[in-house]
Amino acid sequence: MRERESDMKKYLFEEIPLAVPSDRAEMKSVFSKMLDDSSQSVISFINPEIFLAQEKNPLLHEYFRSAKYNFIDGINLLYAINKKLGTSYSAADRYPGTDFFDYLPDDRNVGVYLYGSKIENLEDAKLRIESAHPNVKIIEWTFGYTKFDGDYLIEKINATKPDILIVCKGCPLQEQWIWENRQKLNAKIIFGNGGAVDFWSGNIKRAPEFMIRLGLEWLFRLFASFSFKRVARQMKLVKFLVKYKRGEYDVREEV
Repeated sequence: MRERESDMKKYLFEEIPLAVPSDRAEMKSVFSKMLDDSSQSVISFINPEIFLAQEKNPLLHEYFRSAKYNFIDGINLLYAINKKLGTSYSAADRYPGTDFFDYLPDDRNVGVYLYGSKIENLEDAKLRIESAHPNVKIIEWTFGYTKFDGDYLIEKINATKPDILIVCKGCPLQEQWIWENRQKLNAKIIFGNGGAVDFWSGNIKRAPEFMIRLGLEWLFRLFASFSFKRVARQMKLVKFLVKYKRGEYDVREEV
């Protein structure tokens, strides 16, 4: 893939670096460069719920502060940047982790290792991903409830020589596992992606396209998989909303 001059904006949001590519083409270019890079790239797709979690968890804070890129998955992070800096970001500037395979360059083969979720979801996700993205090969997977998550798993992953390792065990477990094992892993790109495998499998439906475009996917999930636990998680975001509405978050553009 031909590399383009980067127009990606970078911000420091309370010490956490955030990246906002100008469009999907630039996102593909960014991933192409990471795949070509000889060094490892630990990245993330961050939303307000994860941002709040890292405020109280030193390991998470260090993980996101040190990540190569933290792409914005939550509309309210973009609105908070708008409030503070006068930018005009919209839901179109989100890069959800669920859409990850759309960000990969089309002109190269990519090997991916999946770790997390249930066996049936992993099997279905492999079929659907490879069908939709012929240049992507799910070279191996390990279901998320294995007890063999120490050196045995590290050796199993490394033996496949994956370009990309996706850990789907939920925050903060996936970030903790990546942080503790990153130096032992030989994947070029590593990141956590929560319940993405369940969506990729087709066994859990995503929101309608118009809700995704409006940044309302969280609302669809709230009612589609209603539980008091999920409601409690959403209520925690009130703190974030109040602070961003008041313009209290320290946000500045990185030069």
